[in-house]
Amino acid sequence: MNRRTTLLALAEVPLWWAALAALWLVFVSTVDPLELAVGGGAALAGALAARAARRSGGRA
Repeated sequence: MNRRTTLLALAEVPLWWAALAALWLVFVSTVDPLELAVGGGAALAGALAARAARRSGGRA
């Protein structure tokens, strides 16, 4: 993995996280601190899973 590929991989997870967190916010009716923490954690898990799925599909 070269430097450019590494930087793209590091940028991919926060982008996935932001997209998934925004989608979660669309579906939530009330936002309190606990729900923000759970939603952020779930979005992070989804972002890591999306990155892993893209890697397993042969697209680095």
